[in-house]
Amino acid sequence: MPAYHHRTVLVGDIKTHFLEAGEGPVLVLLHGGEYGASAEITWRHNIEYLAKHFYVIAPDMLGWGGTDKIYSFSDPAGHRIRHIKQLLELLGVEKTFFVGNSAGGGTILRASVMHPVPFEIQKMVTICGNASVFKTNSQADLENYTPSLENMKKVMALLYHDPKWQTQENIQERYESSVIPGAWEALSAARLRSPVHQVRSTRDEFVKKLSELHIPFLIMSCEHDPLNQKDWDVEFQKIVPGSKVHRFKHSSHEPQIEETDEFNRVLVDFLLG
Repeated sequence: MPAYHHRTVLVGDIKTHFLEAGEGPVLVLLHGGEYGASAEITWRHNIEYLAKHFYVIAPDMLGWGGTDKIYSFSDPAGHRIRHIKQLLELLGVEKTFFVGNSAGGGTILRASVMHPVPFEIQKMVTICGNASVFKTNSQADLENYTPSLENMKKVMALLYHDPKWQTQENIQERYESSVIPGAWEALSAARLRSPVHQVRSTRDEFVKKLSELHIPFLIMSCEHDPLNQKDWDVEFQKIVPGSKVHRFKHSSHEPQIEETDEFNRVLVDFLLG
């Protein structure tokens, strides 16, 4: 028997795919924003364990996996957040724990400083995600992906520290996910910039809002992460009062896969502690 169930529902008129398992307090898991990501690829190593403690919901966000390939040019993050909010309302969910990997963590952070806050967040965890406050130039290598097995291999080298995860099978799976009709286009839309409109930086405003955050917050980081600045976790902890840090020693960007047992234990201890 699989550790989770696949479900597809209409959220408004948006076809939305998600995984669910377990019962108890609600735990929402948000995958990363890289090409080829999906709820299943990101979380399948964790759901069985987490479902012993929580009702787990892991959606494919707009543009990824089995969810419709949609991008909002006027409010990309807000559109994704509202979609997740509407999904949870459809499922009758109110209070939630939130965990996000990479861009999924950034999505939770952006939601946490919105007024009004779209979710009743009990506790939140970001895994190598800081809404690009501390990104490195390697982020561009992740974003400038043209579909091919060779280019997906380069993406995998950024995500995983141990070469054992960079297998041909895993590369093939992510590549196939990256070429689902509309997936590459929806993700690539974020790179388009009008030559007429100058993008106004909101980093300082965002950081100020984070400094006023009062939601219990765990920052998960990785010793070998090429996509975030060195010691970004310590600097981020200084921004968010009362936040905690756990750094994984043998991972690059996806410790929930590379260090599954430690990840599961640390996460449950924090959420239920």
